[in-house]
Amino acid sequence: MEFSEFFSKKPFAVVAHRGASGYEPENTIKAIEKAIDMGADAVEVDVRLSKDSVPVVIHDETLNRTTNGSGRVDSYTSEQLKNFDAGKGERIPLLSEVLDVVRGRVCLLLELKEVRASKCALRIVESKDMLNQVMFISFYEDALKAVAESNPSTYRGLIYSKSGDFILTAKSINCVAVMPHYKLVSLKTVEFAHRLELKVNVWTVDDLKTARELAGIGVDSITTNKPDLIVNLRRGL
Repeated sequence: MEFSEFFSKKPFAVVAHRGASGYEPENTIKAIEKAIDMGADAVEVDVRLSKDSVPVVIHDETLNRTTNGSGRVDSYTSEQLKNFDAGKGERIPLLSEVLDVVRGRVCLLLELKEVRASKCALRIVESKDMLNQVMFISFYEDALKAVAESNPSTYRGLIYSKSGDFILTAKSINCVAVMPHYKLVSLKTVEFAHRLELKVNVWTVDDLKTARELAGIGVDSITTNKPDLIVNLRRGL
């Protein structure tokens, strides 16, 4: 699937947060495969750089919460990171490995957890010829600007978790989407974003009542830890 198809999903597209992280260890190949099996349209993963500047898929800046290791991710090489258990025997994947898994199957929302990871991640996506399948997203404007400067034809989205002029900011840096926390979204904000030709992806929603309300105000995609629930809701709508 490419983003041209993702954006046309009605009434909304379904994004699996760190894979199907409600069921499998987050940001692992197992979680990504589970999300695809459950019918998600896209998978969202987090990217950081290892000590040797290789993009690896992990959320936190340390290993402590999600693996049996400890210490900062960037204090280990990519080879060393493979030695840690990320849950159920899964390993911390390289971005390149994740791209190989999703190729031709689902879209990928690639969250840049560090500005310095931006160009390294972009180069790998370009080398795989997968720009049409990947959206670079981040809380950091500078990360998105770095991607845009290197390749203006990339898809980019601005994430935010507090009130502010983020829709206007996203438009000013030529994003295609805004990624607000779902509690920040109203019919008014969705309509404003749409007038500016921005898609609206909300996160992270795991209950049907909230998802149904968000669908009713016209969000374009819903990010969830439990993609099967939201896929089944969409079928009902």
